[in-house]
Amino acid sequence: MPLYPYQERVYDLLMAGTPVILQAPTGAGKTRAALYPFLRSWECDEAFPRKCIYAVPMRVLATQFYEEYHRLVDEYHFRSAPTVTIQTGESRRDGELTGDLIFATIDQVLSSYLLCPYSLSRRRGNMNAGAIVGAYLVFDEFHLFEPTSTLPTTLEMLKTLGKVAPYILMTATFSESMLSGLAQQLGAVIVPDNDTSRLEMQALPSQDKTRHYRIGEE
Repeated sequence: MPLYPYQERVYDLLMAGTPVILQAPTGAGKTRAALYPFLRSWECDEAFPRKCIYAVPMRVLATQFYEEYHRLVDEYHFRSAPTVTIQTGESRRDGELTGDLIFATIDQVLSSYLLCPYSLSRRRGNMNAGAIVGAYLVFDEFHLFEPTSTLPTTLEMLKTLGKVAPYILMTATFSESMLSGLAQQLGAVIVPDNDTSRLEMQALPSQDKTRHYRIGEE
């Protein structure tokens, strides 16, 4: 299935080493936009990290994405498929972040970066940080990150890692002024980044919704 224009734009920016802030409505294909660069590079041996950590605010999202992409990766028929794993407080299957495509809750990612991973003992606390530094980082639904702790910690991490780790932040609801402020802080590009791109996104089949109203009798 061909990429939408905005998904191609995300791919081009990330491959050029530019961080991305993606604002797209539910059903528009954000996850595919985020993972296409990783999966294409895996198959084509392009210069892109061979590890992807996909961080979400809730366990249910991590589980949903893990189940979906664990199945899809098998269907892609890679010569040597990436290993898909999950790491949450409930599904502790990859405590050392050894997978190639890891779906995790944001608390697991940040605790690993801060050398106190929830998944390992204190004695082994420095093991996971290297996995994060060398990975492609995806932060989905970041508008749901706790605004006084999780979100600012994530942003400080990205300011530090931005020169060595490609990343994308994704949301459906942040205001344009807030996104502009974040983009300025991080040196990132907001997608869609022009009126044409916004109109193309609004014209996606998934956004052609008809609402039905029913008035019941008392």
